[in-house]
Amino acid sequence: MKYFVMQDSPELKYAPKLKNWYGKFDVRNICLDGFPNLPKVQQFVLEPFDNTMFTDVILFPFLLVSPMVQEVIKMYRERCFFCNVILIDQLKKESRMYYLPVLDETMDIRLQKKQYKNGVCISENQEIWEEKLELDRNIFWVRDSGKRHIVLSMDMAESLIRRGITGLSLCEVEMYSRVKEER
Repeated sequence: MKYFVMQDSPELKYAPKLKNWYGKFDVRNICLDGFPNLPKVQQFVLEPFDNTMFTDVILFPFLLVSPMVQEVIKMYRERCFFCNVILIDQLKKESRMYYLPVLDETMDIRLQKKQYKNGVCISENQEIWEEKLELDRNIFWVRDSGKRHIVLSMDMAESLIRRGITGLSLCEVEMYSRVKEER
């Protein structure tokens, strides 16, 4: 199975920007262990911006998804919990419901982006001692050096693309088990 990492898309330039989000809750609690400490419902006022577009995916300051994306995640029966987030655009006098997903997270996987040129893969292969992984998962987080990556299976990515969601950009990745350092 192929896997993809969610990344910024041109549409996200117009995605809602949360105003005064820092300190509303501890972002370190956006994990399975911290989920009970998160508020079940949270409101955020948006920065006033004429071109704000309510995209289906928001990546900053944390992952937020529209009800349509939430339905797809639920359809795949992944272990995931959601908090309700209400975004209020005072300039346009409208609000939208989003969901803050809390997914499984691992630090035991190393991601290698695959790059193509003229239809040919030009990415370097990994060292021979690293084991390539094939997981039976559809959406999860991989953390490396402080950054959290949202990884989707090809099946889930296709389900989202067929629904025409906005704000989704993908980069194909291969997953490798992290080599344990010997001491």
